[in-house]
Amino acid sequence: MKMQRSDFVLYGTSLLAAVLAIGLVYGYVESRVNEAKSQAEVKTITVVEKPDMRSVVVANRELYRGEKIEADDIKVLMVPTEGLLVNGVVTQPENVVGRVAKQHIYVGEWLLDQKVGLEGQSDKSVEAILKPGRRAIRLPVSAESGLLGMLNPGDHVDVISVFESADGKRMISRTILQNIEVLSIGQTNRMGYLKEEQAQKEQKNHQGEAFVKESMVALNVDTSQSEQLALAMNVGAVHLALRGAADVKLVETDGVNVKVIERSRQRPPKFKPKSRREVIQIMQGDQVQEVITQ
Repeated sequence: MKMQRSDFVLYGTSLLAAVLAIGLVYGYVESRVNEAKSQAEVKTITVVEKPDMRSVVVANRELYRGEKIEADDIKVLMVPTEGLLVNGVVTQPENVVGRVAKQHIYVGEWLLDQKVGLEGQSDKSVEAILKPGRRAIRLPVSAESGLLGMLNPGDHVDVISVFESADGKRMISRTILQNIEVLSIGQTNRMGYLKEEQAQKEQKNHQGEAFVKESMVALNVDTSQSEQLALAMNVGAVHLALRGAADVKLVETDGVNVKVIERSRQRPPKFKPKSRREVIQIMQGDQVQEVITQ
């Protein structure tokens, strides 16, 4: 059976229609895929190499000048080596335990070699924080004369001496030293900053005794000042006056004696008291009017 010409036309038309249909479907699917790709979020993953880490010793609590550094007072942090921009950073805890803080160190602060004293120095010595030419001298004080409970290492005080005049006729009070730094308080540098359990133990061991009323304060002075202070302690009483942190001005004073105190008068009040005034209420109908009399 021979195929007629019309059959060829029919088959050709069908083939062409099928090809066109496939092309349209492929084009539609391709456009939908491209549209979906354009709307999809592109997540970029950045691969970062792990930085080199190094240990750094930091303060675990606030350390005061003159304190001995114990193992519980510090901790070790791991930081990137790129962050170690300061020379002399302490990296091993064993290199700082037992040394003395030369400066006030805050919680979380990195420990530096220049902020701690020499190895082997105990908390009973203050030579680690003394500069050349300076001297440490201790004086016994009471809770009243030595500001105990208010005074901290690093504070600055004036020293007031109360003594008898050379002729023995009057008592004199005079400021002999000004703006003197406090190195330590108590029998050791840490007396004022014992840990809570240590403080409780000390209190239990000394119940009934007046150990809190008498203590020792070490001051940072030069040779001349140490001589004046030693003489003042032997000829009379010594009192400490606390200075403000920003107050460094030295004040000229001749001191006072009993006659000066007797002649001193009470300063008048800064503001004069207001005179007493009377308030009278006048009622007129449903209205009330207040009149103030002089």
